[in-house]
Amino acid sequence: MLAEMRKLILVGSRSETQATMDLLHKSGCTEISAAAQEEGTFRPDVSARADELALKLADIEFAFEFIASCTREAAELSKKKIIEYKKAKKQFLTPQPTLTFEEFTSCADKSGELDGVIGKLKELSSALAECASEKLRCENALAALAPYGEVEEPLGIFRPTASTYAAIGTVASSEFAEGEWSEKCIWRTWGGGGSQTAVAVVCLKEDEELVRGALSDMEFSPCPAEYTRTYAEEKADIDKKAEEIASRRARTVLKGAEAEENMPLLKLMRDYYSVERAKVVGSGMTACTATSYVLQAWVPLPYAEQVDKLLEGSGESLSYYFCEPEEGDDVPTCAVNNPLVTPYETVTNMFSAPKYRELDPNPHITAFFFLFFGMMLADVGYGILLSLFTGIYLIKVRPPRGRGNMIKLLCMGGISTIIWGFLFGSYFGMSAGDLGIWYWFNPIDDPITMLFLSLGAGLVQLLYGYFVNMVSLFMQKKPLEAIFGNTCWYFLVLGVAAAFFGSSLASWLPYVGYAFLGIGLLFLVLSGVVGNKGIKRLGSGLGKLYGIVNFFSDLMSYTRIFGLGLASAVIGMVFNQIGIVIKDMIPSAPALGWIIACVIFIIGHTFNLGINTLGSYVHDSRLQFVEFFGKFYEGGGRLFAPLGSEMKYYYVDEKKYEAKNSRKKDKA
Repeated sequence: MLAEMRKLILVGSRSETQATMDLLHKSGCTEISAAAQEEGTFRPDVSARADELALKLADIEFAFEFIASCTREAAELSKKKIIEYKKAKKQFLTPQPTLTFEEFTSCADKSGELDGVIGKLKELSSALAECASEKLRCENALAALAPYGEVEEPLGIFRPTASTYAAIGTVASSEFAEGEWSEKCIWRTWGGGGSQTAVAVVCLKEDEELVRGALSDMEFSPCPAEYTRTYAEEKADIDKKAEEIASRRARTVLKGAEAEENMPLLKLMRDYYSVERAKVVGSGMTACTATSYVLQAWVPLPYAEQVDKLLEGSGESLSYYFCEPEEGDDVPTCAVNNPLVTPYETVTNMFSAPKYRELDPNPHITAFFFLFFGMMLADVGYGILLSLFTGIYLIKVRPPRGRGNMIKLLCMGGISTIIWGFLFGSYFGMSAGDLGIWYWFNPIDDPITMLFLSLGAGLVQLLYGYFVNMVSLFMQKKPLEAIFGNTCWYFLVLGVAAAFFGSSLASWLPYVGYAFLGIGLLFLVLSGVVGNKGIKRLGSGLGKLYGIVNFFSDLMSYTRIFGLGLASAVIGMVFNQIGIVIKDMIPSAPALGWIIACVIFIIGHTFNLGINTLGSYVHDSRLQFVEFFGKFYEGGGRLFAPLGSEMKYYYVDEKKYEAKNSRKKDKA
């Protein structure tokens, strides 16, 4: 269910604004919103502090990315035996770190340590940038030197003297041509197989202008003046510099990778600054006078008493009260459901959060999502593995309240998979009939029954969706729309069933079916008439008849349960048969055959479990989003986001309130 929300209006001294924000963060169930501005009040300017904290968060994100890139590069360099690096072993399935509120607020004392770490990482980043720049210069130098690879003489000897002009450089191979200039000088070329040809010329001063002009026409590019030694000597020097740069870069990368030991600090301070920035932004939404402020916040009703006690016992000079939301308020939604329903909030929120005062769809999709997931995967072995792995994760990691819902959903999906796998007689693709185990029916042997079961389950969900919509419209005091727009489908479905299949039970049932069909069609037309005036009534009423096509289209969508259920079973069976065939192909070495068969079995069923678990989740969600939600759910709401929800890596577990209040919240 969606919790009722209460608006908290709080007045205090401006000097105690930060203390109040800390209290509201400590409660863990308060979302700050913009307070109404009255005459004589103003919004405090918090942009400078907010920008400062945003820069700190940007520095931390830089650190995350830099360390990650260094660890990847260090691992590659280690494989090539360039450096010795062993990546820190990450503990598998460890609980999320928790802090008390006092420990979290004391993180401010670690800002100096963080600045030191960030400063060192920026120095390393600058050093890597310099290495990249120097490496590029070496590459450019080698590219400029490459055309002179066949020149054995020192490049520095081709320089002008008092009586001669001499030069060495390159020209475009396609442009090189002898002419009058070549008769006035001594020249030589090297290479010429590529796009550039090295050429050296020596001539008298009096012919310099002619020779230079001819070379210019051939796009002559002189050899850089810094190259004075032979090609081999110059290249060896550049290669040595490149090796030194690579070595320096490797050492720098190693230092960056070793900085991974600072990740706990970086993650902690990321969460701390995120919450601090949220507090600063929240204080900027207050309405202030010279000495006081007015703060507005949203609190779920089940937690209002907890916030009241916290504020009352704070010792701060605060005045506050709780009131109900007013018309036009942007009220967030907070779902408070039992542990069986809570995991399915993930599915609803992927579609859209419910609006405040809208029916909570989560309890209504729980049973259907649970059943459809199992029908699509439907294998006892797969269900056991899925529940086992997700269950171990939940036991080991113990995700805090509000987190890990997707894993819980998959764990419950594994249980449903076991149930339907038992009913359909599938055990890692092996039939229960071959194993001598009872089963209801095998979808592969009896696909028609599976098809009708899928359509029947879909029909039940669609009709239930209309029932939920009818209840919702009655709550909105729209009785005519509720009756005509929803009961028509019950009459139509019952009418079709009685008209076409009732004769086998009683000769008079088809006539009852025809009457129901007439009533259903009449109600369907009237559902379009209600709420319209004039000629629109007739057009809207008749237009509603097209809804019959949409209804059957929605019903046909549930054949995806049939399709995925068969696909999962067939793929598993095929992998089993492949393993058996390969085993039988090696009669001379039965042990080897069994080993190969087991490898195929493990790889094949792992693939089948993974791909069909994903498919079951996606297609199950699609049935809820399009077919089921389309009957009663609008969405478009905004999720409740209390102070502290910005945390990603740590969890504040305030001992003072956890033992008593968390149990209350779970029961709410």
